[in-house]
Amino acid sequence: MVMSSDHESSDIDRSKWGRSLLFGSAGAFASGLAGAIWYTKRRQAKHDTLVSEVLEHNQKHHGTNTIPDYQAPKMTPEELEIAKKQARFFAVKTLGLGTLLAFTGAGVLAVGVGYWLDVRNFQEFSDKLHVIIPERTSKLRRWLGGKELAITKQEEKELDDFWQTPSDDQTSSTSSDN
Repeated sequence: MVMSSDHESSDIDRSKWGRSLLFGSAGAFASGLAGAIWYTKRRQAKHDTLVSEVLEHNQKHHGTNTIPDYQAPKMTPEELEIAKKQARFFAVKTLGLGTLLAFTGAGVLAVGVGYWLDVRNFQEFSDKLHVIIPERTSKLRRWLGGKELAITKQEEKELDDFWQTPSDDQTSSTSSDN
């Protein structure tokens, strides 16, 4: 079979990777499901063993074959207030640490992406993405659409014109700097 275009070779590559990804994800799903079933059966077996031991113990010592109802320990009003205060403190502390962790993770991610793209502010980041996105997604767009979806000469000219004309924010900041 002779390949006549790039499109046919990309279809072959795509199907090879598609099958690999499909089988890999199906295998991961199946192993996760099997692991969850195994874990549940193991826990149920331990629970059944514990229940049978309690029933045997109750039969020997109390003459009854039932599990007694659980009764929560009684707390004095002072102990209850202390427990509520500790619970509130724990909830606030957990929320604060979670918020700190989320903001720290987002900050580290932002600094890492900024360093990787070599940008210093949002305007540079926006300009960089305007260049990167069309370059990086042309193969993806071609793969999804099945045809060449590259930037045309007119689109390149429009982008160049857009980047060459200073925006209102840039002109006002350069005039205020003087």
